[in-house]
Formats: sequence, structure tokens, C-alpha cells
Amino acid sequence: MGEKLGEKLGEKLGEKLGETRWTILDRLCRDPAVTIVKLADDLDLSTTAIEKQISILKEQGYLKRVGPAKGGHWEVLITPTDYGN
Repeated sequence: MGEKLGEKLGEKLGEKLGETRWTILDRLCRDPAVTIVKLADDLDLSTTAIEKQISILKEQGYLKRVGPAKGGHWEVLITPTDYGN
């Protein structure tokens, strides 16, 4: 039963977040110190688009910044792998 609940939750989160946001979360899980410029380059998006997506993820409680802009890192509060995505 727990597996089905996890699958359903993963599906709902996937629908809510979208592929780009999941990709950003995945990258930030693997490299918490990655820059917005690097993310934008790797995902072929503008830095403004990445900043907007990160802002949304922070508002939704999936992501938070630890430390200053320079020298800090990202803390992902939920990961795509947690829910089978």
C-alpha cells in the first residue's frame, strides 16, 4: 500500500512540478553548488527562466538556499528519486 501511495504522490508532484523543475531539482541534488549560469547553459534555458523556476521551487517548499549567493549551496527538500521520477 505504501508503494502505491508513493506512486500516486510522485505522479501528483510530477504533474505539479513539471519536467524542467524536476530536472533542476535533480541537478541540485547531485551538485548543490551548481550556479544558475551553469544550469541555464546545461538546460538550454535563459538565466531568467532558471531563476523563475528556482523561485517557484523555493515558494513551494521544495528548495532552499543555505549561505550567501557566493559560497553558499542549495538544499533540496524533496528529490525526484524519492517518488520514482
